[in-house]
Amino acid sequence: MKIDFHVHTGHSPDSLIRVADLMRKSKALGVIPVLADHYSIGAHAEARKLGMRFIPGEEILTDKGDLIGLYVSDLIPKNTPFMEAMDRIHEQGGLACLPHMFDYRRPSSHATEEEAAKADIIEVFNARCLGQSLNDRAAEFAAKHGKPGAVGSDSHFLFEFGTTYAEMPEFDIENPWLLLRSLPQAKLVKKSAPFYVRGTTSMIFAAKRLLRRV
Repeated sequence: MKIDFHVHTGHSPDSLIRVADLMRKSKALGVIPVLADHYSIGAHAEARKLGMRFIPGEEILTDKGDLIGLYVSDLIPKNTPFMEAMDRIHEQGGLACLPHMFDYRRPSSHATEEEAAKADIIEVFNARCLGQSLNDRAAEFAAKHGKPGAVGSDSHFLFEFGTTYAEMPEFDIENPWLLLRSLPQAKLVKKSAPFYVRGTTSMIFAAKRLLRRV
């Protein structure tokens, strides 16, 4: 079983990936995405209607950086305090994953070490991080605190999806605790995104905002 723990769709304000296209590529490659859109869980209903195999998620902008909730069904608003967001993920029976925690070009974790260590999973490789040292620091943090490590393509374009994933033993994908138990056994397959995707998401965000106003 292959899982990419960090994928965006067109329901994010900075992504152009159509859910139907992602489903086709997911099936072809055998990679299951965590749908972790910014400020939206709208892709979940669309994916279910299409019969897509996926893990429902959300990338939440907290007061101390981004936090991904896995297995969430209710939207957690942006600017929710970090620890409150984590509590709300757990109240839904979900898992909290800390993404790109040392990439300070983005809304990365500004939580204290004690707060960050309360996450269930640490993203130890993000394909869009500039410089492997940032991912290495996340991996060191995960090892220090005994947390399982996940990998994410952080795809905003369809061509980014399918090269970064965790290859894991088969388990019931509907059960978050089985995922948590299986993740330490995963083989992590990593490939950095091409340099030219950096900065493009802000352009997409601006263009979508302009189109909404028009």
